[in-house]
Amino acid sequence: MKSGNIIVALLIILIIGVGALGYSMISLYNEMQKEINNLNQTIINLNNKTQITYSEKLSQLASKIGSLENSINNFNSSVNSKISSLQQQINYLETQNQFPVTLIDATNSSVTITSYPVRIVSLDPATTEILLAINATNQIIGVDNDSFYYLPPQYENELLKLYNEDKIINIGSTYSIPNIEMILSTKPDLVIGTYQWSFSGVAQELKNYGIPTVLLPSYNSLSDLYNAIIMAGRATGHVKNAVNLVESMSSNISYFRELISNTTPQNITYLLWIDPTYVAGGNTFQNDMFMLSGNNNAFSNLSGWPVISPEELLQANPSVIIIDSNGGLINETYLINWLQSSIGNAYQNISAIKYNRVYTINGYYVDYLNEPGPMVVYGIKLLMMITHPNLFNITYVPSNISPNTFPLNK
Repeated sequence: MKSGNIIVALLIILIIGVGALGYSMISLYNEMQKEINNLNQTIINLNNKTQITYSEKLSQLASKIGSLENSINNFNSSVNSKISSLQQQINYLETQNQFPVTLIDATNSSVTITSYPVRIVSLDPATTEILLAINATNQIIGVDNDSFYYLPPQYENELLKLYNEDKIINIGSTYSIPNIEMILSTKPDLVIGTYQWSFSGVAQELKNYGIPTVLLPSYNSLSDLYNAIIMAGRATGHVKNAVNLVESMSSNISYFRELISNTTPQNITYLLWIDPTYVAGGNTFQNDMFMLSGNNNAFSNLSGWPVISPEELLQANPSVIIIDSNGGLINETYLINWLQSSIGNAYQNISAIKYNRVYTINGYYVDYLNEPGPMVVYGIKLLMMITHPNLFNITYVPSNISPNTFPLNK
């Protein structure tokens, strides 16, 4: 019994000890868990504090960078403004040094422009186109009515913007005598026009009022056009721009000549009106355009823009006929009716009609062919695309040619 009691007592002591140890371990675990939680919270707080400090510093740094960028931008803006101002002064001094300038214009008249002109009037679209192309835009204070309608979009839009801002006025139509009173009201210090528009009387009248008037040579050949651009540059103080423009045009034309070096020339007739029927003959800038596009002018034997008969067109037998639509007033049907009324069905023997190579030019493409200005380069390309489409991988040329039906970016 004694030994049994001892065993029971030992078991009781063991149970009590284990329980005490378990309680002690639980308490220790709880204490450790509290410490761990406290430590975690401390770490979290420290992280938050560090993150806040880091964010604050990052924000402060970004602010400093932004301030520095503003300072740099302000500095750059100031420097650019000063550079621009200095460049303007340099340009002004350069132009002033070019004057007075004396020119011999297309009428063989001596014209002296005493100082840099700031109020220029243009008498016709070709002249306006040249002035815009050599960057004399800000000097223009008046243009003819036709300049608003017969120039490509980039120039036409520029003119309309100036007109709507009351910076330029409309002086009247090129096709009638310009309004002298309107021109005088602008108080111009220079008037420029194209000689072939019969402006000689207008020029003399303006000179009587003491206004320098220059008439440009540009209709007889492409060489005349180059001379006209340089002359306009000298008259307006933009010689460098004029020279650069001529060089650019010459470079493009040289490239075109390489393209057409191995092509077979087509015999072209260009009709500017029908009944009476005007054609572009020899001794014209258009005759040069035909040759530079790799073609021959069927009426190069006639000078200027003569009137021809149906019989003469039948005899010339062009392989390509190009018609100026004149704003949609004439076309191939109009041409055939005119021919048939005079020579009957013989018109069908004309090669261009027989093989469906009659093309009507519409929209501002007409300017490319009719105005002796910088855009004649595009006119030459247009002629090349019509007459030698294979050079541009063109498989079809429409009978009605316009910027919409026949884009030049080939």
